Amino acid sequence: MESPPRRRLRTHHHIAILLLILIAVAYALWARGDRSAPPRPNPPATTAASQPTTAPAAAATPAVSSTTTASAAAPEPEPTTGEAGTSDPYEAAHERVKEDRGQAMGLAARVSVPPELQHYSDRRRFLAVQMADSREEQYDLPQDDADLVAMLQAGTLVELPRLGDDYILYDVGLDAADDPMAAYDPAAHRDIPLFASADALDAEIAARTQLARESPSRRTRAAAESRRQLLASYYDDPARREELLRKGAAVAGLAANFGGRSYDLSQPADRARFDARLLSLTRPAARDVLLELAREYHRQFGRLLPVTSLVRTERYQRRLSRVNANATHVETPPHTTGCAFDVSYRYMAADEQQFLMDRIAQLEDEGRVEALRERRNHIHVFVFQDGRRPPEELIAQFLDDADASHGIVRARPGNALARSARRGARAR
Repeated sequence: MESPPRRRLRTHHHIAILLLILIAVAYALWARGDRSAPPRPNPPATTAASQPTTAPAAAATPAVSSTTTASAAAPEPEPTTGEAGTSDPYEAAHERVKEDRGQAMGLAARVSVPPELQHYSDRRRFLAVQMADSREEQYDLPQDDADLVAMLQAGTLVELPRLGDDYILYDVGLDAADDPMAAYDPAAHRDIPLFASADALDAEIAARTQLARESPSRRTRAAAESRRQLLASYYDDPARREELLRKGAAVAGLAANFGGRSYDLSQPADRARFDARLLSLTRPAARDVLLELAREYHRQFGRLLPVTSLVRTERYQRRLSRVNANATHVETPPHTTGCAFDVSYRYMAADEQQFLMDRIAQLEDEGRVEALRERRNHIHVFVFQDGRRPPEELIAQFLDDADASHGIVRARPGNALARSARRGARAR
């Protein structure tokens, strides 16, 4: 007969085995229930005659007209933070841009980059072409938000709503941090406070003067005196005072009624939203090319074209260049002209990227744009306002300026134009 200790040991073994089996079954059931859904394949290419029967998420609700400007009666929707599946049309469209195509996307996708979207053999030429066009057209460049307001009101720039029929402004102005009630002095790299009226300016000067004299804190007195001196250095000159007060009144007036929406510029959140809307401006010719590309891309793939950058002020460009290697330091950055826009291909599959690149290359062959596929998941497109490229002699004059933007100094050759690559001579 088996001894009691041996019998107890066998019972323990059986219990341990049973527990192991139960744990294994439970883990298998848990793992099965947590498995992700299979990836969604990229929608097949369609033609105009065979539109997909299911509209894209962004089009499920009425989209704002693509040609709406800041004077539209309907207020511009504000940026909101939402989850996938939110009822907010913009957030739904934003999430759909990132949908898994079930294949490699962005830089991982295998594509054939057209020569037109590659760097020239002389890499300076890409910037030089855009700078030459800016010089030829004599563009007024915005230094600050106040300049954007003036250009919007004059019709030089037009606003693109965040969500159009065929495109989405994908995080445009998301990092906006400039105070709209400040002008920018490019010579001194300094912000100049703006005021909505002469009374507001005088009240500020009086308050700072009193603080500088009477505050018990030495630090407060010093800060107040520094502020008073800054204001005096710009506002004591009658002509400059008049110009700055005009700018301040224009910004405050637009903030009070920007397409039916008002912004309290004393509140940081409202300042950021207002600034982001001003960074959604572009020149009419650039808007037309953008809408043309977006319409064709949307028709082909049922997706909205993600546009990530439009106009930039010089102040914004200077700040951006400290964190973005593609944000140039040249005297006339392309985005400050309002002629440039960036399209993100980060979430595009190979067929989407190829379609878009081939179409942009065609526009460049027609002389309508200058473009480059950047390694930071963007395609930069610069639109020539009159539909033609600047003359070669003018382009050659800006080659050294393009060098200077990267801190490069070259010996001058005998014939600068001769070493400037021809349009088709892109580096491969």
